[in-house]
Amino acid sequence: MSRRIIGLTGNIATGKSAVMRLAAERGALTIDADRVVHELLAGDAAIQAAVVGAFGPGVRRAGGGIDRAALGAIVFGDADRLRQLEAILHPAVRAEIARRVQTADAPVIMIEAIKLLEGPLAALCDQVWVTACDRETQMARLRVCRGLSEADAAARIDAQSPQADKIARADVVIRTDGLLRETEAQVATAWAM
Repeated sequence: MSRRIIGLTGNIATGKSAVMRLAAERGALTIDADRVVHELLAGDAAIQAAVVGAFGPGVRRAGGGIDRAALGAIVFGDADRLRQLEAILHPAVRAEIARRVQTADAPVIMIEAIKLLEGPLAALCDQVWVTACDRETQMARLRVCRGLSEADAAARIDAQSPQADKIARADVVIRTDGLLRETEAQVATAWAM
């Protein structure tokens, strides 16, 4: 069976979730690396122990999982601590994504990962799609949709690699500054490639 693997990336609040939803509506198996991270933080005892060992007991929830808000407060805005967390999480996330791709029977698989291009996941992909929008749109989405303060929103955006670097490596760029129907039209065009 012939299948296509699309890597989807873009910085925070640039519309990746909307593009993933549109791909799923077209029959793609969608794999969200961030969701895999959440699953590992919630249910993998070895990952939890490593995170608590690195960041202290204040990041553990009463029920045993990891308090992502507490962890985020430590790593966002501190590049060294973020790299430390990524060194714990990324190998396990890559292994789980590779397992899902290997066992999938869907004709199109879309893997969404903010750090797709910074690691070996990109090598799995036949195409790389990048979502992009202006910083003001990102800030507004983070404040309205996620309830972040302006300072927290800016810290999350600034903690990521430049959007222009991702765009330079894209096979497809989907601008999400406009209306959803404009995003849908771009996805439809890219889907047909």
